[in-house]
Amino acid sequence: MQRLQDLWQNLVELAVLTKMCLTTFWFWVPPLFAAYMYLQLWMIFFVHPLTLIILPAVLLVYGMAQENKRTRAMYGLEIVKKKSSTDPLGERPHEFGGFKWEVEKALDNYEKTVKEKVKEESE
Repeated sequence: MQRLQDLWQNLVELAVLTKMCLTTFWFWVPPLFAAYMYLQLWMIFFVHPLTLIILPAVLLVYGMAQENKRTRAMYGLEIVKKKSSTDPLGERPHEFGGFKWEVEKALDNYEKTVKEKVKEESE
């Protein structure tokens, strides 16, 4: 019976020690550093350096295009494309005269948002 209690006590101590090790910050520093180093080595051999430059640039351009679309949809901006009589024969319509903007609609929308913000601040 004494051996069984000693075995149980040793298992509990082992479980507590394991929990203490796994939940401390310093236990994870060496494995995470090793993983970081292996990732860096993998990137040296399998990822082209230009990928690290080109991919963020592509994502940036795509994000700017999406922001432009979102802004146009939000404020009702439309690009007016027309074909002029002086254009060459095979040319497509191009931007002409800038933007067509419904000013009254945009002002009403602005006034509504200002009133909502004032109402929120007063509450």
